[in-house]
Amino acid sequence: MSSNPFSLVGHVALVTGGTRGIGLATVRGLARAGASIAVVARTAEATKQVTAEIEREFEVEALPVVADVGHEDEIAGIVESVTARFGRIDVLVNNAGASPPFGAMIDVTPKLFDKIMAVNVRAPLSLTREAVRAGLGHGGGSVINIVSAAGLKAEPFMGLYSAAKAAMISATKTLARELGPQGIRVNAVAPGVINTDFSKLIVETPELHKAVIGKTALGRVGEADEVAGSVVWLASAAASYTTGSIIVVDGGTVA
Repeated sequence: MSSNPFSLVGHVALVTGGTRGIGLATVRGLARAGASIAVVARTAEATKQVTAEIEREFEVEALPVVADVGHEDEIAGIVESVTARFGRIDVLVNNAGASPPFGAMIDVTPKLFDKIMAVNVRAPLSLTREAVRAGLGHGGGSVINIVSAAGLKAEPFMGLYSAAKAAMISATKTLARELGPQGIRVNAVAPGVINTDFSKLIVETPELHKAVIGKTALGRVGEADEVAGSVVWLASAAASYTTGSIIVVDGGTVA
């Protein structure tokens, strides 16, 4: 372990959904620690803007990758683009996610089910597969799945989203056992309600906001940087003996 176990200098990190919210905070946190960054998102303008800002502010290399992780036929190309530029991938952060509208599980249509599962479950599993095949970390990489505290307990009218995140929590633990012999660590971070566009309705609706903070031990919603800190730790040598763990960042909601 180096004198600074949190340093990511010389590492390459791939972050999906990296242009806003938790993804953007994660990109910035990893770059601040010295990692070269591949930012994956669907919008070309936003992706290029973020990578330009990262290179200018943190003096690291950054690669914009425009792709939709919900499309299986684009997954291999994402990994190929990153390895072609940097020659390796050391850290994979599966952050991109899709949230269905609030509603009862018995009202979920097959089309909606397939869409949510494609982005929240199939995409991170497929990206992990391709990254491992490409030699993730050359036998010492780190996979970090952004799941949700909603996957740890029943959430009425959020059942499909909760089910998808619960599936990834289980998959994280299984992958940790399967990839551990290769020296690859697999962990997840489970945020609660975080002040991002993803939770805008909750944060900006007084009665919903009051109900949410009433359930937290800290009495407030979280900020994206507070989630990113856990991701940076899991990516670094400081977490070298941590795998199969679900790090809950929810202000004590599920405590």
